[in-house]
Amino acid sequence: MAPFMFAFQIYAIATSLPDSFNFSHPNRSSMTNKISFVLSVLSIALLQACGGGGDSDSTSTNVSPTGSIGASPSVPVNTNLVSASFNRGATARYQLTNASGQIFGRLDNSVQDAKGAMTTLGSNVLSGDTEVKEISGDATYALGRWTAGTVTNSSGATTLTGMDDKASYHYVAFNVPSTLPTSGTLACDTGVFTTPTYAGGGVGAGAFGNGTASGLVTLTFNSSGASVGGKIGVTAAGSDGSIALKPSSVTVNGMPVSGNYLSDGAYFQVGDAGAGAYLVVGSYAVSLANGALYIGAARFRCS
Repeated sequence: MAPFMFAFQIYAIATSLPDSFNFSHPNRSSMTNKISFVLSVLSIALLQACGGGGDSDSTSTNVSPTGSIGASPSVPVNTNLVSASFNRGATARYQLTNASGQIFGRLDNSVQDAKGAMTTLGSNVLSGDTEVKEISGDATYALGRWTAGTVTNSSGATTLTGMDDKASYHYVAFNVPSTLPTSGTLACDTGVFTTPTYAGGGVGAGAFGNGTASGLVTLTFNSSGASVGGKIGVTAAGSDGSIALKPSSVTVNGMPVSGNYLSDGAYFQVGDAGAGAYLVVGSYAVSLANGALYIGAARFRCS
């Protein structure tokens, strides 16, 4: 897949942002692109999007992650790993991504089944004979991957058969904090991931299966908000790839893009984990050495 290289910076205003917006990749399968929000182009070097209200950009503190990405995956098995149901608050947000595009927004409406799987995220609904894998969560977040059922949203209806993981939808739901500290650095865990799925590109693409993911994240607070740094790595079909999460300022409602999400990058936001802890959550796209593009979602807990 030829990478679509561009970067710009967007902030939306909370009172005018709709339930969600859909950002589709022009070189992947077609998805109607419905975006209704107030934007201003602030920089040609960085794309920032917002699932709620926006704040002005400012210089962030550089963060250098320590250690290296491990070879072993941090992907949970396909069982219920939810210790508690997600407690959707007034500041809830979500991200939903597949090979065709990405949808982000306020989470004013959601449904979580008895196994902990989210089946409704805003106007996006999974129904019918459903299957959700890599279910993970507690009262502060919900993570998973839709693999079977009918996905209905403003773009229409899509049937997932469960036989083609390339059609998967990766999701994460969380609550943003009302405020952020103005100083300090938190240690983050090794993360929880959905299984990375093939999204296109590469030679002999028909042989590409699912991958494994691992990562390191740092979270530092300053007067401008929070700064997220680190790495996300993916291994699949005997090939590896990784992206660096370049430190960038994250406000309460801001959602920075590290790199170019459409080829090698990530959307990450800061969530509220309670008791002085925070989450770094988001979706990513990683190009492997063989040219294949893989996508997924991740959650890191920092305290």
